[in-house]
Amino acid sequence: MSSRHSVPSSMTGVIVHCGWDNPLMTFFGIAQRSEPVGDADPVLLWIGTSVRECLTADELAKHMGPYATLLPELIEQLRADRAADVDRGPTQLQRRGWTGFR
Repeated sequence: MSSRHSVPSSMTGVIVHCGWDNPLMTFFGIAQRSEPVGDADPVLLWIGTSVRECLTADELAKHMGPYATLLPELIEQLRADRAADVDRGPTQLQRRGWTGFR
């Protein structure tokens, strides 16, 4: 199970989402342009794409800082999202070492 929250961006033309990804056991954050700008990559920041990359909501907030402010209420919700999945443990695929499509 994963969570996903939309966050108001501090930058015009940027969309921000963050949440908890239980299969990867990491918090994640994505900041991307809402409209393409030439050949520029639309993704400005994408953290939490590998196993245990971002372990705390506070760490996530620091990474997201240039693009959005994660308010204390959202940080608490992110912690609650993670806590709700703690008892789920790793999936069968995780226990077998599955790391994604190859």
